[in-house]
Amino acid sequence: LHFVPWRAPSRRRFGLAFAGALLLLCAGVAAATPGLRLRNLLGAARLVVAGEVTTVTEYDDGRVAVLELAPSAVLKGAGRDGAAPARVAVVEVREGPSRAAIPRGSRGVAFLQPAPRTSYLGRLLPPGSYYQLVPQYGAFLAADSAAEMQRQTAVLTRLVESTRGAGLAAPAARTLTFELLAARNPVLVEDGAGGLDELRGAAPLSEAELAIVNEALRRSDLPLRVRVALIGAVAAAGLTGTVPVLQTLVSPAEVMAAAWQALDALGAPPSERSLDERLADRDAATRSAAARELLRRDGVDAISRVAPLALQDGDPAVRQAVIEGLGGLARVEALPPLERAFGENGGEVQQTAARAILAVGGQPAADAFGRLAFSGPIEAQRYAVVLLATMAGPEKDVVIARIRETHTDHQIQEMFDHGWQGHHH
Repeated sequence: LHFVPWRAPSRRRFGLAFAGALLLLCAGVAAATPGLRLRNLLGAARLVVAGEVTTVTEYDDGRVAVLELAPSAVLKGAGRDGAAPARVAVVEVREGPSRAAIPRGSRGVAFLQPAPRTSYLGRLLPPGSYYQLVPQYGAFLAADSAAEMQRQTAVLTRLVESTRGAGLAAPAARTLTFELLAARNPVLVEDGAGGLDELRGAAPLSEAELAIVNEALRRSDLPLRVRVALIGAVAAAGLTGTVPVLQTLVSPAEVMAAAWQALDALGAPPSERSLDERLADRDAATRSAAARELLRRDGVDAISRVAPLALQDGDPAVRQAVIEGLGGLARVEALPPLERAFGENGGEVQQTAARAILAVGGQPAADAFGRLAFSGPIEAQRYAVVLLATMAGPEKDVVIARIRETHTDHQIQEMFDHGWQGHHH
């Protein structure tokens, strides 16, 4: 959530700040869990073919292109004889935001559905049957060589088999998981990570299987989302053989943080020395990740170790990250550094401290804003009063009454004298 930073307010600015504080109360973060993308693509596609784009013909000044795909295999949607069609015409509408165009010579597997028969396309294109890619990420799984496309096709053929009838037997399903993890395309690797969940309680990994998982963990070419999902899947499956590799994952910071959590779940948490070194690292994201890991692992016992970063780090992004972590504890013990961070900063860092104090909630948060209303820069005092007024519950009433009776700032008194009506916009 972003809103206008606090400044010395007029009455109108008091109203803006009050509205902003109400929005701050509602701030939240949504997390997404990746699913088995290939199964969803297979379900949505009417035709799935592996092949090469042999020609690209453009229409209407390049707004529409028809890709002629020469299939080498049909994975879904073949005719009764199972023969692959000689060609498949795939329409790309390139006007407006869309996926990157697929160039001539591209190899891969395409998940297709019939193209809509719009009047626009009817006027442009010669008569015939046309398809379009399923409108989901991964609908064209590019392969960087003919050999890789063959491997990709073989894996996806077995994946199609796994979705039919009773599916694959357990050994075959396990083999498929590791074939997906060994693929070059990140969409396949992501599905392989999803399959690791089925290994909990199963036979230990063979040396070959462990080598595949460790190689996938080392891959820096995978998207960040896939790397984090794979690390989480390894931890959930209890694959302790991956510990030595997880201990080497230090970049980027999101991967390092995921590896630390996985190591903790696997009974090999990072050492205190390692975390202390990361707290002092030159990289800002690394310092943030180390502080969050300490707070996640040690809770209130980590406050004294991370508070200096919340208050003194030279990078505002680090201060914000650590302040958010302190707020995530939702414990009264976090209030002293949060109050200091609120009073000693402005702008987004101060707003982050406000959210963290509100996350503690209740009488402790109301008392904290009551103290802040009498300390630090006058702009921060006024902002603390606005935030206090936004809190729900009766615990703020006594604090507000005390501020009204004793505060000497004329703008704060004006706010009380005129009430809150008219200041919500």
